[in-house]
Amino acid sequence: MSQSRIVDQHGRPVPKAVIAAARARGRVSMSAHAFEAVARDHPALANWLPRNWSGQSALAHGRDFAEARLHDLVRNDGWASAAVSRFVDETVGSGWRLNAQVNAVTLGVDQDAADEINDAIEAQWSDYAGPFGFWCDAERQTSMAGLIGLGMRHRFIQGEAAAHILMRDGAGEYATCVHVVDPGRISNPNGRMDDEFLRSGVVLDGFGAAAGYHVRKSHPGDTHWRGRPFVWDFVPREIETDPGYLRPNFVLAFEKSRAGETRGISDFMATLRKHRQVHDIDDTELQAIMLNSSLATFITSPFDLDELADAVGGGAVTEAVAGLTQAQEAYYKELPVDLPRGAHLNFLKAGEKAEHLSPAHPNANFEVFERQALRHIASALGLTYEMLTMDWSQVNYSSARAAMLVVYRALTARRDRFAEAFMMPIYQAWLEEAFDLGRIPVPAGVPGFYDRPAAWCRAQWIGPGRGWVD
Repeated sequence: MSQSRIVDQHGRPVPKAVIAAARARGRVSMSAHAFEAVARDHPALANWLPRNWSGQSALAHGRDFAEARLHDLVRNDGWASAAVSRFVDETVGSGWRLNAQVNAVTLGVDQDAADEINDAIEAQWSDYAGPFGFWCDAERQTSMAGLIGLGMRHRFIQGEAAAHILMRDGAGEYATCVHVVDPGRISNPNGRMDDEFLRSGVVLDGFGAAAGYHVRKSHPGDTHWRGRPFVWDFVPREIETDPGYLRPNFVLAFEKSRAGETRGISDFMATLRKHRQVHDIDDTELQAIMLNSSLATFITSPFDLDELADAVGGGAVTEAVAGLTQAQEAYYKELPVDLPRGAHLNFLKAGEKAEHLSPAHPNANFEVFERQALRHIASALGLTYEMLTMDWSQVNYSSARAAMLVVYRALTARRDRFAEAFMMPIYQAWLEEAFDLGRIPVPAGVPGFYDRPAAWCRAQWIGPGRGWVD
């Protein structure tokens, strides 16, 4: 049987290397893409092969471990702790003021009557949400301003804030109270796998809306609750208190970044690795500075024990010199040389010498590197470098004002979205009880609360004012 061969124009066989190169060029041409982002032959993209996670799958995979790292970072890293404090201060401040805005048109009243109703609602809310007795807090530890701040801290660190709206009888004027819940307690019972209607502790209806939540009796990190971390309660999102009306019962406030997500994601997630690296580099530089600031003094002897023994000959001399060395060590141990604190006096063996090292620390470029890294972190967290570090030495008047305008717009938007998701259900539950107790005056012929709940619950939350650079 004859074997086919590839020949050139002169009839000579084409070398195998030329054939292999032609086939490689053909494969590259066939696999070419219009977008460079799809290429796999570039060194920067060759080993970058991420999995195409869905929004919910990306959150569920390793979520608990990532949250443990986040909490550890905020506890032990000064920059992370400062970022949380700065964000809460800028969005919550000393608390939010209620601006009730009942819908006069759908209620069928004029604006003057609506203003009177708004004033009455705001006065009742001020008494309820204030510090008297802390009755708005189920744990009776803080006012509504503290509850909002705590919820915002969870929202910033973990990407979501959770609260159970309870009815608690007591000495307070209202039974409605709020129990802020750590989102880490929301999970599938006994490690059950996600399915179509259960996602990371959230029970969904046929439309993908949350119908309720599986909440642990205690946080999985609690060690003093025997067996309690392994007990879950199903808490419905809403409960029916009047035919056709659903009272808010549990709140899970977060912002979706992709369709299909049922849980929130932390703003720290994208910067966690860099934040940790900055933390480690800070420690390394600090240790180098401490090492360079210490004073080391060495006492050496011009005699070498082995050479001395060989010169005079005999083991007796060796033993005598060894005894002398031991006696010298014992003397300095009993009567050490006093030096200033932080200085060290080291005694070497006969014949030993010490070389002093002069490492180039602190690094001359360390400040520039750290400033650039912190700018990256601040930008990802929605802050400016100056807000995060309180370092205003690298900014002028114009850039300071421009940065504040941009950041304030972003913080205001995030505050308003958090108010809608976290505060409005709490306000709605409280307002229902206020109407039930007859605390809100309703003009004759005006629809009641259960007839027009959306019109009665319209409100705006006023946070801290915008800063100004003059």
